[in-house]
Amino acid sequence: MPKVDDLNSTTSSVLTSIQNRFHCVTDGSIRDSIEQAWMVWNIVDFHRWWNAFESEAGVPLGRKLMNAATDQEEYSFNHSPPIQVGWFMKKKRFIKSISERWLQLGWGEYTFDSKHVFSHLPASICSGFALAAVEQMHTGRQKLQWRQVTNVQIHLEFDNDSRSISQSPPPPTFHWDSDFSDAPFMTGIPVQLDFQSVIHGWTHSGERTCFLPSGLFQRLFESVNMQGLVLRPEILDAWEFPEHFQPSSWIPMILTSLAVEEVISKSELPIYIQDIESWDQLNEAYLQPFGFGTFIRSTLLDEQGGIEFELHPSPILPFTCAYLIAFWQRGIGKKAKVKVEQKDGNWVLKLTSLLSYSLELDS
Repeated sequence: MPKVDDLNSTTSSVLTSIQNRFHCVTDGSIRDSIEQAWMVWNIVDFHRWWNAFESEAGVPLGRKLMNAATDQEEYSFNHSPPIQVGWFMKKKRFIKSISERWLQLGWGEYTFDSKHVFSHLPASICSGFALAAVEQMHTGRQKLQWRQVTNVQIHLEFDNDSRSISQSPPPPTFHWDSDFSDAPFMTGIPVQLDFQSVIHGWTHSGERTCFLPSGLFQRLFESVNMQGLVLRPEILDAWEFPEHFQPSSWIPMILTSLAVEEVISKSELPIYIQDIESWDQLNEAYLQPFGFGTFIRSTLLDEQGGIEFELHPSPILPFTCAYLIAFWQRGIGKKAKVKVEQKDGNWVLKLTSLLSYSLELDS
C-alpha cells in the first residue's frame, strides 16, 4: 500500500504534468499540445455509456473499440512521441515513458514483462492502448487476445503479425466536425481538477476519472457507420436533421445521445432547470470543465421549456448535444423532440416536447 506522502507527491507531480499538457479552451473542449481534443470521463459513467451504446447498436463492438483505441494511440505516438531522446537505453526509457503516460491520463498501468493491464477501464479500450505501446516498442504488428482476470486485471496474449506498420491516419471527420485549431477561441487556461492519486489511477471529487481522446470516439463512430445499422422507427421519429444529409450518417450521434441519457438517468446529479440561467449553471458544472463542450448562446422557444442552443462545429459535438438533451429530459421531465440544423457555419440544437410535436402532427 503506497504511503500517504508518496500519494501526495504523485498527485502533485501528475497534476502539474496535466496542467502543463492540457488546456481548457473557450469552445468547451480540452486540448493538448498538438490541439487534439480530450474529455475527462468519470470511469463509472464511461462503463454505463459504453454498455448502453453497444446495447442500442445491437451488435458487438468491443473489438471495434479496441481497434479505435489502438489506432488513436498510435496516431498520438506519431505526432507526439513518448520518446524524443537518443537511442541509448531506448527500451527502458520507453517503458518508463508509457508508465508515466498511463499515470497522467488515469488509465492505470501496463506491465510489459508480465503482459498485464491493471485498469478500471473496460478491457477492450485499455487493451487497445497497450497494443499500440507494444507495437511501437517492437516496431511490428501484433495480434492480441485478452482475458479478464479480475475486475481490474487483464492478461494480454500477443502473436506476431506479418502485416507491416503504416502510420495511423488522422481521426475521421463528420458533418458536425471541423478543423478549427487556428480559430480565435483556441486560447485557454490549464485544466482545473479536484485531483487525488489512487492505485491504478486518480480521482476527481472522489470518483475515478480519466482522460480519453476525442479521436478514439471519432474512429469508433466511423466503424459504427460502416455497420449499416438501422435504428428503431420510434427512435428516429424523435430526431430531425438537415435534408441534405443522409439520416444514416447521424446514427453515431443518436446512439451517443441514447447512451448519455442512460448515464444521466442512473446518476445522482441534481439537474434543475428553472430558467435560462439554469443552463449556464449546468454547463459550468458538468460540461465545459470536462471538455464536453459548451454553447455560444441559448434562447427559450416556448413556455414548456423548449430551448435552442447555438454550438461550434467540433469533434465533441455529439457529446455536447447528448448531455444537453439528457439534461433537458431530466430537468423538464419530458421526452425531447430534437432538431439539428446549420446556421452561419455553426450548428443549432432545438429541444421541444416530443408529445407536443406529436399532437401538432395529429391535429
